[in-house]
Amino acid sequence: MMWATRFWWMLKALGFDDAAVLDGGFDKWLAENLPVERGPAKGYPPAAFSAKLRPGRFIGKEEVLEASKDPDFVIVNALGPQFHQGLEPSRYGRPGRIPGSVNVPAASLVDPQSKTFTSLADAAAKFAAVGVGKDRHVIAYCGGGISATVDLFLLHQLGFGDLTLYDGSMGEWAKDPALPIEKG
Repeated sequence: MMWATRFWWMLKALGFDDAAVLDGGFDKWLAENLPVERGPAKGYPPAAFSAKLRPGRFIGKEEVLEASKDPDFVIVNALGPQFHQGLEPSRYGRPGRIPGSVNVPAASLVDPQSKTFTSLADAAAKFAAVGVGKDRHVIAYCGGGISATVDLFLLHQLGFGDLTLYDGSMGEWAKDPALPIEKG
């Protein structure tokens, strides 16, 4: 699901709002014996798309550092709790998290068996439990800017509008010794 949501986020960031994500993916589609077409696509006329990067969809480490000090922002870590707490070594560099960030693991938003998203009620409860509300600007991150898009997708489905991805995520943050890391 994370690659589908990453592609959705990229399209949205480039100005295309009509993309959707197939809940459960193509495997679920096939398992439900839904129709499949083979060969070249039919019935779709050629189209042109002019990509225009929307400001604020991606931010860098300097903006994240400033946002970590601003109560109008909430920074959401989509990595597992063991990485959020800095309890295990990280392949991204120093273990831990961006100071002040909260944890809603992307894996907790997808059913491991069916590969479908959790219900919107369940997702809303998970985000609310850590203080993610529509009154705050949301920045999501993970290890490399992929799984955080699962969180962003569900926040979008819940009606959140002010969403941003820290694309460099821990792959950038943890390798910069000038940036603070929080553990515990």
